[in-house]
Amino acid sequence: MRHAKKYRRLNRSSGHRQSLLRNMVSSLIRHDRIKTTLPKAKEVRKFADKMVTLAKRGDAHAKAQARAFLREHVVTMPKLFGEMAERYQNRPGGYTRIHKLGYRDTDHASMAIIEYVDAPNDIRYDMLVKTLARQDLNKILKVSSESIEQGQGNIRSKRIDKKRRISREKAQLRLAKNMRKFMKTKNIEEDELKEIVEQERNRLIRMEKEKDDFYIQDKIRRKGGRLSYYNLN
Repeated sequence: MRHAKKYRRLNRSSGHRQSLLRNMVSSLIRHDRIKTTLPKAKEVRKFADKMVTLAKRGDAHAKAQARAFLREHVVTMPKLFGEMAERYQNRPGGYTRIHKLGYRDTDHASMAIIEYVDAPNDIRYDMLVKTLARQDLNKILKVSSESIEQGQGNIRSKRIDKKRRISREKAQLRLAKNMRKFMKTKNIEEDELKEIVEQERNRLIRMEKEKDDFYIQDKIRRKGGRLSYYNLN
């Protein structure tokens, strides 16, 4: 009877695989985020979560276990049993997050970023700032329930509009919760958050302008350097 494989071999021998995982977990603790292939990220997650569990225990045996697995003890041990143990003290689990990045150009391997959640440079916080900046640029994303309250449209359209309104309201509640969490983690006030969002919005505006300028220049180049104003559209 063949038993199911309990772990990914990663096309390596046992010793090479163990050394690879130790190095990657140590780098993850040191930098809070690493980029690797998706199978490696899924294997690293098990050991990365286990290191946080040892840090929350904090006794001598847990430190001995962590020291036997990790590298760069001068950096990883103080951070793991100090900053990270305090950060995840009230969190029951799920200390890591994996973001899929698509496929690598050379060999089409599936790539991913694995990171510790609630870290100072958490990708989710960057995504939150981008979402807030895009909402300021695009007012259409805000909830509008006028059509439902006024009773416009047939029953089916009103039902669909109601579902959309409820889903958007839930999304805005999640967004407000993430904003409070973001300000608490970064230790900033609401005014500082508005300044960060304003900077991101200005960056998006510059990117759109650069994209338009590149489109015009490319169209002029393809026309042989001769392009009138009426041919831009």
